[in-house]
Amino acid sequence: MIKEGTIVLLMVLFCVPAPLFAVDMTGSSRTYFQGRESYDGDTYLPLFEYLDFSLNDFAKDEYSFHFGGWARRDLNNQKSFDERNANLDLQYAYVDLHRDTANTVVDFGRVPVYEGVASESVDGLYARSDFLHGFGAAAYGGVPVETDFDTRSSDRIFGARVYRRQPGLYQVGISYLKERNNGSDFRTEEGLDLHVHPMEKVEVFGRSTYNGETTGWMEHSYTVTYVPLDELRLIGEFDDVDYKNYFADVDTHTTGVFDMGLGVLDPDEKMLELGLRGEYTLRDDLVLTALLRNYNYSVTDNANYYGAGLTWQSEDEMGGGCSLYRMDGQSDARRYYEFRVYAFKKYDKADVTLDLFNVHYDASINGDSNAFSFSVVGGYALGENSRVSANIEYGDNPTYSTDLRLFVKYIHNFDISPVKMPKMKMPKLALSDIHLPAWTFPFPWKKDNGSADSGADDSTKEKTE
Repeated sequence: MIKEGTIVLLMVLFCVPAPLFAVDMTGSSRTYFQGRESYDGDTYLPLFEYLDFSLNDFAKDEYSFHFGGWARRDLNNQKSFDERNANLDLQYAYVDLHRDTANTVVDFGRVPVYEGVASESVDGLYARSDFLHGFGAAAYGGVPVETDFDTRSSDRIFGARVYRRQPGLYQVGISYLKERNNGSDFRTEEGLDLHVHPMEKVEVFGRSTYNGETTGWMEHSYTVTYVPLDELRLIGEFDDVDYKNYFADVDTHTTGVFDMGLGVLDPDEKMLELGLRGEYTLRDDLVLTALLRNYNYSVTDNANYYGAGLTWQSEDEMGGGCSLYRMDGQSDARRYYEFRVYAFKKYDKADVTLDLFNVHYDASINGDSNAFSFSVVGGYALGENSRVSANIEYGDNPTYSTDLRLFVKYIHNFDISPVKMPKMKMPKLALSDIHLPAWTFPFPWKKDNGSADSGADDSTKEKTE
C-alpha cells in the first residue's frame, strides 16, 4: 500500500527533530539484478533495490529512527510483478524510544511486531516493558499492512503478550492477536511460547498456536538441543501442523499455492514431523552432520528423509563440503536421492565458489529422472564497506530442459557520523566594543585597548575550542 506507506513516512519524518546535522546514520543499500527465463519462454530481467538505514543520537540518546523499503523494475518491461513491470513498497518506518529503565520500548509509525503469535507489520503503536519479579508485557495496535487483495477500510489489528523470565533459566510467554478486515473478524490467534534451560547442556524452545476462528490448534513446533560433549551437538525436532487451521486465513484471500480450493492443499491434511540432527566436530576444520526425519501425513503418503554431510574449512580461507540425502516415500515424487558438493576459496579481496546439486528420482518425471544445477559465484570487495558478486547457474530438470540464470548483487554498508556542531556562545558586548561609522557622532569614538579586537579573538578561540 504505497499511498498509505508514504503518508506514514511523512508523518514520522515530521516528528524527527530538526538538527539532523548531529545525527549518526547507519544502514545498507542492496542492489540485485536477475536474468531468467519463464516456463513459457519469456525473458525476465528484474532489478531490485533494498534500502535500510537508522538515524541514532538525535534529540536525546533514547530516540532513533528506522527505515526500510524496496523498489523493483523489470528492465525487459515484462509484467512480472502483479501484472506490472515495476512496483515498490515501504517495509517499515518508525521512531523508536528505548530506555534502560525497565527495558522500555515504544515505537510508532510503520512498525514490525514480533511478539508470540504475531509476526506483523502495523501502521500504529508498539510498546514493551519489564515489570517486577521477572514479569513483562508488550502491546500493539493499529492498521495491518495488507497485500493488494483488499482495501484497508475498517481494518484493525491489536494484540498483546505477557511473559515471565528468569535469566539463564527460562522465559515463557502467552500472546493474543485480533485482526478485523472490513469491520469483520478476520483472525483470532492465541499462543504459548517458551525458551527453557532446564539443565546446563539442554535447551528447549518452541511455540504452540491456536486459531480462535476455526477453534483448532494450528501448530506445535518445538526443538530440543543437547550438548553431551564439546564436540557433539544433538538436536531433536517436533512439528505438528493442521493445514485447515494453519492456512485458514491465507486461503480466504489467495488463489495461489495455498488455495485449498484448487486442490493444491487438502484441507484435511495434517503433518507430524519428528527429526533428529547431529553435529560432530572431528577436528577444528572438519565437521560431520547427520539427519533423520520422519514425515507422517493423514492424507498423502508418509516418508523418511535421512543422510549425512561433511564440511571442511581451513585457516587460509578455503573449504568445501559434500552431502548425500535420501527421501524415501511411498509415491514416485517422494523417492529420490540428493547429492551436493561445493568448494570455495577466498583471496585478498576476491572469492570464488563452485556448487553442484543433483537430484535423482527412482522413476522418471516428464521423461526425465534427473535434475541438477551447477553454479559459479565470484565476489570482489570494492572497499571496506562495498562488495559486488555475480552468480551464474545452469540447470536441467523435468520442468526446464535448459535453465540458465544470472544473479548480480551489490551491497554497500554506510556509517555516517557527522561532527556535532558546538554550541555558539555570543560574547557579552560593552558599549566600547561596538564599532560605528565615524559619521555617526560629531566627536571621535574612543576605543579601549584590546576591547573590540580581543573580544572577537576570544570569541573565535572559544568557538574553536
